[in-house]
Amino acid sequence: MGVTKDDKIEAVNIGVTLSSQLIAASLSMLTIIAALFVFIIDKREVSYFFYILIVLSFLSFISSIFLGGQGIDDARKNGFIGTWILTCSESKFNYQAILCLLGIIFFISSIFFTSPKIDASLEYLKKIDTIILQRSRYETILENENDSLKLEIKQINQKMEELCKTTRR
Repeated sequence: MGVTKDDKIEAVNIGVTLSSQLIAASLSMLTIIAALFVFIIDKREVSYFFYILIVLSFLSFISSIFLGGQGIDDARKNGFIGTWILTCSESKFNYQAILCLLGIIFFISSIFFTSPKIDASLEYLKKIDTIILQRSRYETILENENDSLKLEIKQINQKMEELCKTTRR
């Protein structure tokens, strides 16, 4: 009992189904990349590595879809002529899976090259707070100096009164 034609057809169909599922996953990841790219550009600071990794991720998914389509086409052509050979499209399906995995790795890695965006209004408020704090310190210093000057004036007035009293006698 060897491998029948139905077994070969089923094996090729499994490969084509897996490739189709990887194509769907790649298309989904391209949508996720686009949505998160817009969000990250708006809400976070990014470095050049972020752009490089996002482009590599995008290209990996596109290439994965392309190779999957070629593999499915090869399987279809061989099936049409009656030769259900798994090896004709196997390498393309393998590269499709590897590129899909690389796309995910590049995408996840790109997120590590972002940092929170500093809000300009928050920075402005921090500066205002610092200025108010400094002004409060200066006011305290001036009040202390004012109090000491009042005390000195009071002491001088007292001495003047004593001098005036002693000179009148």
